[in-house]
Amino acid sequence: MNVFRSVVLLICALVGASVNSQEADAIKFTFAPGENVSFLQKLSMRKEKDLGNGNKQLDESLSTTKFTISQTTAGWEVLVQPQSITMKRDGEQVENPIVKLLSSAVITYSLSPDGNILDVAGYDAFINSIATVVPPEVFSQLSPVLNVDAMKAKEIAEWNGRYGDYLGVEVNVGDKFTATVPFQLPNGSAIEYEVETNIAALEPCGTGTCVRIHQVYDSDARNAAKMSADMVNELARKTSPNARTATSDDNAATISGNISRLIDPNTMLIYGEKLTRTISMAVAIDGEGSNKVVMTENRNYEYEY
Repeated sequence: MNVFRSVVLLICALVGASVNSQEADAIKFTFAPGENVSFLQKLSMRKEKDLGNGNKQLDESLSTTKFTISQTTAGWEVLVQPQSITMKRDGEQVENPIVKLLSSAVITYSLSPDGNILDVAGYDAFINSIATVVPPEVFSQLSPVLNVDAMKAKEIAEWNGRYGDYLGVEVNVGDKFTATVPFQLPNGSAIEYEVETNIAALEPCGTGTCVRIHQVYDSDARNAAKMSADMVNELARKTSPNARTATSDDNAATISGNISRLIDPNTMLIYGEKLTRTISMAVAIDGEGSNKVVMTENRNYEYEY
């Protein structure tokens, strides 16, 4: 009986040690999606702007984009082809030439063999096509946004946030780390904010096991106050023709939010992502005091392989 009990205890100890060892195994992120992989990304987006004094604006969009990843002699190429896009403002369908052009804008990412992004091509043709369908004065007003370098920088920053920052990194479930990252503003300028990343859990996905990553971010008010005057003043003008950006440190602009992403570390293919972002700032109106302007954005990404 004592011998049997000893054997059982030994087996339990060995099994327990094996489980603990597996739990402690590091998770390494490796870009290896496979050759000629195609998938659809479905994005639903909701942007709410509270401009104060009861003045609100709601933008909603649904888009489907096809991604094709191919291996090349230099590394990888990712072909991004929009399939459809619909947009609404305050419940009304938005019909304009730019929305149609967005549906036909093809972008190509060039990657190194290990998945680092090297270049983004295709924005020149997209910008040139917009110039043919909008008046010159409107195109001039859009120039801070329709800027090749700014658009490429935004795409590169988003790629790095999803993929590049994790390439070759080894983590364990429960790990947390903090980093300072840039945020690309609509006019091409940028601010920085602190991001806390939590390797939350392992979850089944596709044919394997994915990592659930949670991120929470918040900006330093003094740094976020550097947000583009063009962007802030545009919102201010929508609030009142006599509006100007508040300059008090107490009224500095801030950005905060959170992300939940499910990614396969062995391929770097994503199986789901949700993002919430809030940008707030104060707008001082001459003779009327100060209004707080808040923009809230929610994104939900779904993937079909």
